[in-house]
Amino acid sequence: MVEEILSRHSPKFHGMKEVYRCIHQKKRITKAELLERTRMKQTTVVRHLEALKQYGLIRVASFDDSSGGRPPALYAIEPEAAFIIGIALSRVEATITIVNMSFEPVAEETFAMTEKHTPSLTIELLKKTIHSLLEDHHIMKNDILGIGIGTVGPLDREKGIMYPEGFVAPGWHEVSIVEQMKEAFQTEIFLENGANTAALYESLSNQESRKTILYCISGWGLRCGVLMNGSIMQSRKGDASSFGEMIIDVPSGRTLSSCISYHHLAAEVSRLMLTGERSENKNEIMEHVVNELKKGSPEIENVVLASAYYYGIGLANMINVLHPEIVVLNSDLMNIYPAYYDKVIQTAEAFIFQDLTFQLAGNTENPISIGACVLTFQSKIG
Repeated sequence: MVEEILSRHSPKFHGMKEVYRCIHQKKRITKAELLERTRMKQTTVVRHLEALKQYGLIRVASFDDSSGGRPPALYAIEPEAAFIIGIALSRVEATITIVNMSFEPVAEETFAMTEKHTPSLTIELLKKTIHSLLEDHHIMKNDILGIGIGTVGPLDREKGIMYPEGFVAPGWHEVSIVEQMKEAFQTEIFLENGANTAALYESLSNQESRKTILYCISGWGLRCGVLMNGSIMQSRKGDASSFGEMIIDVPSGRTLSSCISYHHLAAEVSRLMLTGERSENKNEIMEHVVNELKKGSPEIENVVLASAYYYGIGLANMINVLHPEIVVLNSDLMNIYPAYYDKVIQTAEAFIFQDLTFQLAGNTENPISIGACVLTFQSKIG
């Protein structure tokens, strides 16, 4: 039913969507507040409220305190009126999250991405997993508002095609993921960079202020998403890795990404390792890095903190250009070794000229997949 309402574009449904959007954003709202926010006539708002209740999209959640007479009703959305599917697809893993209309997760599953996960195998696994989750939670296909995909670029949003870099399995070039998923589920599919959908996730707690958010995901590479006043700042090529290409060391021409990636750390640490311990496997070297950091190895700490210094310089450059109010850093290494995060922030703060809030992303949430659900909702609500 939500799909039916949000797909219509007549003036009648435009007004109804506006009322629904306000209720969704405020969580609980009175008719008087709706009149003030929408600037609609009282009869129009009342008509939309009655229609939305009839369609099962909203409900009277409770009654507000009264200064005398009948207390005003507080309207809220009906969370189970529909569901949204979000997919986070990275070089390491794929996560499928199903949320209700309040963006509360109701189902979730993750599988690893290996050298065997070609596009065809991955897309089939995504379809199979989604079907299984829907069946397990008794959700019908026509209860799905849409599917959002947050992934690695470059990508073509309009054509729904991925051209991702760095996937270990072969075949990840010109992958028509939107078309293939649409055939299976007969609903709209929205494709976006994972860093951007993660920034949308962060906006959930800042919807009223529509703040500018910079979201950075670092690991084997660096991906950055930017939300400007509540809207994604999209690059033409759909590539969230471009910030990592800024020159951070002029004499050598080294880029930010090349100074902070796990590839760089693995190479630096490999040179420190004794000949008998030396490994060509970068994953094994990074496991060695983590273990040594936990032991407090000064040599490994020096390598990691030197990388953090460059990250702080690059981050300061981004901040001075974009002027975000919130900066979120998503990094497994920062969660494992907090001194790395502290060094990045300390360095950045020495070169920035504005007040802002730094945050370390939690390691238990799924910002990319839930953010992809937010993208889907915003794209449908208009």
